[in-house]
Amino acid sequence: MTQHDDCFVIDFGNDENVTTDVWAATMNTLLDQVEAHDGPKSLVTTGGGKHYSNGLDVAFMASASGEDVAAYVQRVCRVVYRIMLLNTPTVAAVNGHAFGLGAFLVLAHDQSVMRHDRGYWNLPEVHLSMSFPRTLMCLLDATLSPSVRRRAVATGYRYPGPEAAAAGIVDEVAGLDDLVPLAIERAKALAPTAGSNLQLVKRQLFPEVTELLNR
Repeated sequence: MTQHDDCFVIDFGNDENVTTDVWAATMNTLLDQVEAHDGPKSLVTTGGGKHYSNGLDVAFMASASGEDVAAYVQRVCRVVYRIMLLNTPTVAAVNGHAFGLGAFLVLAHDQSVMRHDRGYWNLPEVHLSMSFPRTLMCLLDATLSPSVRRRAVATGYRYPGPEAAAAGIVDEVAGLDDLVPLAIERAKALAPTAGSNLQLVKRQLFPEVTELLNR
């Protein structure tokens, strides 16, 4: 994690950017640091290579027991909930593909900027014979319009950046070189709002997510 004045930047780093247990543990540690910081602050997340986030650790899930898979998914989802309810303004700088849980990760941020010329925001579950637990569907209910939610879930449509912006999935598109600077600019503009009141407002805005995080 790096810091640019009032803005913390978390770079997921590697190209595949799978949300493994190690990723979840690392993110919790970093979010602890952001939450504990006093004064104006904001947070930007981004990825490396062609992926912003490639979602769940499918390789682990294929070999683990059902009980272990359920526990793993819960741990990773709690990171998404934490970002959604963070006491800090958050912006996702979506440098490439955001698939599955990675798509939910984008929605968990207060704002998002997506690369205009490469990458898709996509929920591929319908093509993988997978369904959505209520613990994730509530994020779609809270952030997407009914028509966009239906198309994304029922057809698995892949939204490139400009279409994602038009659908209200992300706020803006930009070239790769401008992506993180633009996200930092958006985040820093709201840094003075950080604190307990912002977290309270987010908990009021997303009561179902708040209940899930408190379990």
